[in-house]
Amino acid sequence: MIVFDKNRWALSGDLTIEKIPAVISLINKKKIDKKITIDFSKVTSVDTSTLSLIFELQRQTKKTQSHFVFKNLPKNLNNLAKLYGVEDLVSSLH
Repeated sequence: MIVFDKNRWALSGDLTIEKIPAVISLINKKKIDKKITIDFSKVTSVDTSTLSLIFELQRQTKKTQSHFVFKNLPKNLNNLAKLYGVEDLVSSLH
């Protein structure tokens, strides 16, 4: 699901509607440093709720004055973003 290692968070498995609330809950309990890399390389499946996770993380940056760097975003996440008209937001994360 998510492993916190200092300034690197690694997501894994399915990031779908069933899992996203738990991931957000874990993140909300975590102290957020100024710059954190979030690695999606071990994510096996995404759906539109993955977009909500990314938007929640972006909201967190405003609250905590931090910065998230997203690495290895799944390619099909771009297709979902395009479908919902938010491709510019997601493409800016690469």
